[in-house]
Amino acid sequence: MSAHSNRRSRIVGSIAGATVALVAVFFGAAPSALAAPPDPVNKYVSLGDSYAAGQGAGIPLDACLRSDAAYPVLLDAVPRTNLLRQAACSGATISDVASTQLSQVNRGTTLVTLTVGGNDLGVGAVFAICAPDPESLACAMAVAEAEQLLASGVIGQQLGALLLAIAERAPNARIVVTDYPVPFVSGFSALTDTVNAATLALDAQIGAAATGAATAGANVHYTSLEFAYLGHQVGDLDPWLGADQFDPLTFLHPTATGQAVYRDAILVALG
Repeated sequence: MSAHSNRRSRIVGSIAGATVALVAVFFGAAPSALAAPPDPVNKYVSLGDSYAAGQGAGIPLDACLRSDAAYPVLLDAVPRTNLLRQAACSGATISDVASTQLSQVNRGTTLVTLTVGGNDLGVGAVFAICAPDPESLACAMAVAEAEQLLASGVIGQQLGALLLAIAERAPNARIVVTDYPVPFVSGFSALTDTVNAATLALDAQIGAAATGAATAGANVHYTSLEFAYLGHQVGDLDPWLGADQFDPLTFLHPTATGQAVYRDAILVALG
């Protein structure tokens, strides 16, 4: 090969190398080497009652008894999750969420969690009435009222309507609905077994409402905590619920560990 040919080959090679370098500068690396785009940030709003507010899991921060140990706050610490509103409030019923919390979600919301229904049934109130004297007329009436409410199905109906309302206000959001853990060790007493049975019946209505809303087209995901506390119920050595019936702030509310169990269950539901 002549010197002229060698020189021309070197020139062509240099031009080709420079061209590749310029392409890399202006257009980046080859597609296979491009970094994947980051996952979208969850613009998150929490709705619900004392379980979502974190009552009993830490120091109360406000009149709603919210705490920094609440599962929505724990979810906020998960990468690419941004808790925009912690609207959950102790004592909230389904109608309270609809009237005072629902306005916190909008078209920009991409994640909503909801725990509600316990106050509608009044499980804690039934226990408070019955604990001093499970054989009293007041206890019998409280239990009968709760059973009638469950039989009516109204809690599930109201919750289903609330889920559809959330989906309408936040059409781009995934909605994760949780229920309640069975609070007491089985066989602890006749009263606690009654409370356990009522909790299971309530959870069944919550699950049915979530399934119905999903069937209607809402982006609803149901995650059950019914048996998530087995081995850590009231009556076990290491309960994840407040076990002191004389402390209304903590009794039958998740501890900090119990709140972390809620967080983990929701993360599983989100995949």
